[in-house]
Amino acid sequence: MTTIRSLRPTSLSVACVVDERVGGAISGSRISSAFASYDASVLEALCRLYRPVHLVRAYGDSTRTLEELRSIRPDVVFNLAFSATPLEAPFAGALGFLGVPFTGSGAGAIALANDKVRSRTLLRAAGVPVPNFVAFDPGMKPRIDFAPPYIVKPAASAASAGVYADSVVKKRSGVNRLAARIWKRFEMPAVCDEFIIGREMRVGAVDDATGRPRMTGIAEWGFADGWGFKTEAIRMNPRVRTAQRVTRERVKMTRQMTDDLQRMIRDSMRILGVTGYATMDVRVDAEDRVFVLELNANPGLWAGGALWTRPTFDTNIRRIVESALRRAD
Repeated sequence: MTTIRSLRPTSLSVACVVDERVGGAISGSRISSAFASYDASVLEALCRLYRPVHLVRAYGDSTRTLEELRSIRPDVVFNLAFSATPLEAPFAGALGFLGVPFTGSGAGAIALANDKVRSRTLLRAAGVPVPNFVAFDPGMKPRIDFAPPYIVKPAASAASAGVYADSVVKKRSGVNRLAARIWKRFEMPAVCDEFIIGREMRVGAVDDATGRPRMTGIAEWGFADGWGFKTEAIRMNPRVRTAQRVTRERVKMTRQMTDDLQRMIRDSMRILGVTGYATMDVRVDAEDRVFVLELNANPGLWAGGALWTRPTFDTNIRRIVESALRRAD
């Protein structure tokens, strides 16, 4: 544990929990990975806002981390641990037993948001536009009653895990092969989506003082044409993005599309029980119709990105903390 004292603080004890390796990089000033730089920017904002701030490392066995939090007895936990991994939801569940307010969503909402079949079923039933889709359980070959092209993904994973350059196919015959690859690698069902030819964007939102999600930014993945899409390699590897000339830029939207995206992320967070903050991945077709691909609970926060800078990064970090404190009241 490292305790950091701010120069211009509000008196509030905050424990910022990060992955073990990220904590080591931050403590040793060896910010060599994107994930460490993301969490370091959050820690720096917390230090500008509150006193004292404790940096706590999260280990695979959460017992050690929970004991450390019990000894600190913070007013609030800023939870950055295990993002987009299978440990993310269980760790949030463990935090719930501490009796200390923590940021972001709880275990149930994280698990639901990561389940592309259950979450989309609920979103579609509530009128949120999503692509046509069908689940492929291991060994099964269900009927696909919508036209190609298709994209095949793991049914219960966060971020872009399991999405590769060849994950889009133009014929039904290619779907079974891709589903079998997912069954083998991830040991989970696959989901086959209607692939929306067009633009791919990510929208950020943070709860405001009234508890209503407010859009904080929109970033677009820039591809050579409408067939481009975010893969695991593109998300994780800057060299791949450079080689494929993939960009990620702020987006200027029409007022109507901005209003639509604001409504969609607000409704999606409410439907799935996601709290505090979230991102929403969407595809926009040639007719400017927006389709929600997924809602991401507890996504990465970064001061240098386009998603969290409106009105300011520090304001959004403060709002996330205040959202956690309101839920605990």
